[in-house]
Amino acid sequence: MPENTTDAPQQWTPVHGDPYRSVPYRPERMPAEESLDQADRLRHRMDGRRTVRRFSTDPVPEQVLRDAIACAATAPSGAHQQPWTFVLVKDPEVRRRIREAAEHEEKISYDGRLGEEWLAALRPLGTDAVKSHMTDAPGLIVVFQQRYWLGEDGTKRKHYYVDESVGIAVGMLLSALHLSGLSALIHTPSPMRFLREVLDRPENEKAFAVIPVGYPAEDCEVPDLVRKSLDQVMVEI
Repeated sequence: MPENTTDAPQQWTPVHGDPYRSVPYRPERMPAEESLDQADRLRHRMDGRRTVRRFSTDPVPEQVLRDAIACAATAPSGAHQQPWTFVLVKDPEVRRRIREAAEHEEKISYDGRLGEEWLAALRPLGTDAVKSHMTDAPGLIVVFQQRYWLGEDGTKRKHYYVDESVGIAVGMLLSALHLSGLSALIHTPSPMRFLREVLDRPENEKAFAVIPVGYPAEDCEVPDLVRKSLDQVMVEI
């Protein structure tokens, strides 16, 4: 380890105006046969991914969660601004407060705030305002998007393509969790302002999603959904 390495977190300073220094990129080319095999395995493993709403309370290795978040943080982002923060919530009391606030907002939504069309879309899935997964799942990751960069002196610089960048990162997070043997749920209570308050996040951050993570409960069931076929989602020209 270099002698000047410290345990203190280092402030990342974005580059604005000056081009990034280029370095060679020559990854080893995978043989076609191996590439085909890897792609087929990945396709079948990802096809087994399901959204889980009933979690076991059994603990999961925290390092798996950290590694999955590290994978998500490798996502491409507009102008390489990396406009995301992943909050790994471990404190039971904080998680209880998040669940309580989420259920409050969800009850209002299910009571009619978001309209009958929204309720009709969710009805086949059997969801309701009770969000036990918030406290049952052993892992809880709250993802925030940074609408702008905020310096320690209060300086602000706009971030670009924030929704797209954070969406890609969350997709990579879900993939990393699934490939690591865990299940997850994307939860987006509306509105989500309470998350920034409960987690004491800075003014430039806006909640994007709450992701409970863990193993499915012994009695877990999921809807018998059918995904669109490749021919239905891909166009070749």
